[in-house]
Amino acid sequence: MGAAPQLKFYNTLTREKVDFQPIDRENVRMYVCGPTVYDFAHIGNARPAIVFDVLFRLLRQVYGESHVTYVRNITDVDDKINARALRDHPGLPLNEAIRLVTEKTDKQAEFEVDDKAGVHMVVKGKGGKVLADLIVGKTTGPGTMVRLSGKNEIWTATGISKYLFDKSAADWRDKSITNFTLADAERVEVATKDGGKAIVKKTGAKAGPEDAWEVVESSVKIDKLDHSIPNGIASALSIWKANDFADGAKLADVGLEPAALTVTVGLKGGKKVTALIGNKKGEDEYYAKTLEAPQVFVVKKYNADRVIKRPIEFRDKTLCDIADSDVSEIAVSNGDNSYTITKSGSDWKATKPAKLEVDSSKVTFATAFKDMKAQSFAEDATPKSNGLVKPKTIVAKGKNKATCSLKVGDETKDKLNYYLMSDKGSDVYLAPKWNVDRILVKLDDLKKSAGAPAVAAAKPNPHGPKK
Repeated sequence: MGAAPQLKFYNTLTREKVDFQPIDRENVRMYVCGPTVYDFAHIGNARPAIVFDVLFRLLRQVYGESHVTYVRNITDVDDKINARALRDHPGLPLNEAIRLVTEKTDKQAEFEVDDKAGVHMVVKGKGGKVLADLIVGKTTGPGTMVRLSGKNEIWTATGISKYLFDKSAADWRDKSITNFTLADAERVEVATKDGGKAIVKKTGAKAGPEDAWEVVESSVKIDKLDHSIPNGIASALSIWKANDFADGAKLADVGLEPAALTVTVGLKGGKKVTALIGNKKGEDEYYAKTLEAPQVFVVKKYNADRVIKRPIEFRDKTLCDIADSDVSEIAVSNGDNSYTITKSGSDWKATKPAKLEVDSSKVTFATAFKDMKAQSFAEDATPKSNGLVKPKTIVAKGKNKATCSLKVGDETKDKLNYYLMSDKGSDVYLAPKWNVDRILVKLDDLKKSAGAPAVAAAKPNPHGPKK
């Protein structure tokens, strides 16, 4: 043989690199420790298959393919297995104990690949040929634990998750109610069971970032359109999904014959998509279906509320529109927490109560009057039922005699809104509670904090004013 490259190995005993000098350059022999097969495989079992295999290939490259012998043993099989069998099953005959150790299945439950917790997945190809038959278990850091059906070995697999298959029969059904391309929506119609109706169509223009619409027909007067309503309906129905199925439900029993509300979206090319909304199911769901198909669905309230819009909801719901920089006075009548504050330059001062020292940095709610909108209209506008007989009041004044005057009633049952009226009409609105509460603050929340540094008064100049 010709001269071979000099290899260096790291000697773990001396902790230094040394030249490799084979005993016989014509027959370089490797003898390495193999696996000890008495328990589940672990990462250490991969070491010989990687490290020593790489070394074997390197030696063959250096000394020649026919000049290297690679021997790997199976270590202490009987000793390890016998010891484990006696420890884990001392009351059984040795052979029976050995069988239980070598066919160990207790880890299957831990990894959820046992017959009870695992998901049995069978994949078949053409002609019914079984392509895969697996028990899919829980997902850990490296991947998902799987076991071949009928085998005890546990494997880690990637690209597969238990949740993809751990479903009931209903979960495999398509829950789509309506589906279309949102850009194709051109017309929205709503019709109530009692004869209410609103029809709007796109104008092709924009209302801010949204598509603009115009009223075609309405059973209620709409002086100004709230463009967010038809845009919201079209967006919701373009990909409207149910939470569950109401198989066997009778249409009349669930308010779908006739429907409490019918919502139709007209699409390009003359196509239409019509959704029917029925009664409530409990407090958190509604029954719904399409006009064309018999299937009845159950829809979560938050999802149904995006579509359930009465004709009156198409009205603009702007309550106030005064820029915070233009607000010059805010007056609140709220029992012991009533106040009136006025703006002088960049500072706010109280005129009621007169002794209130206002911390101007705490008057952050002047921004509430810019584009202040209600959430919707109250179905029951009776003052006695919504606390508007003796309301709290909010009045904001701005430049050019701009005024916003509001009456605030009770909270709604869900505590998300207040009943509210504007001086601009007799409608009763539902206004977001969080926005109104910003203004209905306690006096203590406006006061200067104790110990806050006072603004030093200017000292008189003994030499007279500067010239």
